[in-house]
Parts: sequence; C-alpha cells; structure tokens
Amino acid sequence: MSKTIFIIDDDPVFSFIVEKMMIKVDSTLTIILCKDGKIGLEKIFGHQGYLSECIVLLDINMPVLDGWGFLDQIQSEQFSEYHNIPLYILSSSTDKVDIERSSQHSIVKKFYYKPLSSVDIVEILNFNNIQSERF
Repeated sequence: MSKTIFIIDDDPVFSFIVEKMMIKVDSTLTIILCKDGKIGLEKIFGHQGYLSECIVLLDINMPVLDGWGFLDQIQSEQFSEYHNIPLYILSSSTDKVDIERSSQHSIVKKFYYKPLSSVDIVEILNFNNIQSERF
C-alpha cells in the first residue's frame, strides 16, 4: 500500500505545488487536500486502519480550525490511536514562538518554512527511513 499524504492548508496554490512536487518524487502517493483543520480531521478520522502509511503536512494559520486547534484535537486522549502519525508543520511564519509551540507537541516531527524545497519534500517522504532528531 502506498503512503497517503494529507496536505492541510488553506492556500490552494501552495497545496497544488506541494502535491505536484511529491508526486514527482513518488508517483504511488495518494494525496488528500484539505482547506482547513476541521476537514483535515474528518478525512484523517475516515482513514482509520491505514494510519501507519499516513503523513500529515499542517499549516498553522487557517480559517475554521487552525493548526493549533487541529493539534490539540488529534492529541487528545479521545484520539490516542492517531498520536503516532508523522506530522510536519508548514508555515510562512518566522516567529520563534510558533517554532517553540510546535516543538511542545510530540506528534510534530519537524517545522518547515514555506515554500518547501525539493530537498524538504524528499526528507519528509523518507523521514521514517532516516535517523533524525526533532527540531
């Protein structure tokens, strides 16, 4: 089974570009685009049973349910089976507070600045295969 990538970001142009970059690296990927955290949670919760093959790319600033709200909900005890999904923050924010705050969530593997490079994409897709420290 191929990996499923959830891109949770309200910027359709950014999401489209990341999707194309990822497919160029691995054409077997299934990409699910979500324009806010609420839709992202719904899609991920509907993907139960296939979580070991999922990766989440999460923007911080979005309407409806932002990245912080998404993190709070997915890390609640009610959804403990989702705590091991590799999740990466993608943000244009350069605020050190955002980086610090994201590091307080154990589910967050790394914080990436937008735009993503092709090296970032390869690193994200191969993260489980390499030894890397968080942040």
